[in-house]
Amino acid sequence: MPKFSSKGKEELYNLCDLIITLDSIRAFRRPNPELIKAGFQKAGSKEFTEMWKEIRHDVEKIAYTPLNIKGLPPLMRLVAILKLLVPIASFLMILTLMTRLRQFEKLLASPFTIFKDPLALVLTTSFSLTTMIALMATDYTIRRRVIKYEESHMDKFSQGRERIKKVIERLVEKLAKELKRSKEDPNKYKMILFYEYKGLKVIKEKRGRIIKRKYPLYEVVCSIE
Repeated sequence: MPKFSSKGKEELYNLCDLIITLDSIRAFRRPNPELIKAGFQKAGSKEFTEMWKEIRHDVEKIAYTPLNIKGLPPLMRLVAILKLLVPIASFLMILTLMTRLRQFEKLLASPFTIFKDPLALVLTTSFSLTTMIALMATDYTIRRRVIKYEESHMDKFSQGRERIKKVIERLVEKLAKELKRSKEDPNKYKMILFYEYKGLKVIKEKRGRIIKRKYPLYEVVCSIE
């Protein structure tokens, strides 16, 4: 029997990626819709194009929810700025600490001598800690407000999530068909999902070892029996 081609394996992995990504959308995670669109286009058939058209609006509605919540866009812009500042602030703090080490004295000649000032250590450390704390606090605020919005508007997303579920189950059927045709081992294509689906066999439920999750994650494989 000829060896299964790398292109065939790539197609199977693409199906798995689409299932995982759409499942995450149902769980209100927010991958870039353009990446999902690219995954359907990569499959290269009219049927996949139609599937994407069926759920595109639903995917974008969930993915872009934060942009429609009053007061969140400015906070999201602030997070983007802070993400740029944090590595810069950390670099300046590390540079200041390095000036205290004898082995770096020759490397840190002018114009870096300013970092040898004791005040520089206080300022760079404060700047670094402040930006990191601000980033974590702002990000947490955004997440809590989005979760609160989703919980209070669950009905608004119910039909769209159901359509996404049906497309996922069609993708699972496609995956099972391709696995049977290629005689590939389903265990090579394990997935971690937020929900259970028809046609997938749960191998393990994961709730976390140290911090327990409220809802489990499911490690699954495609059932081809």
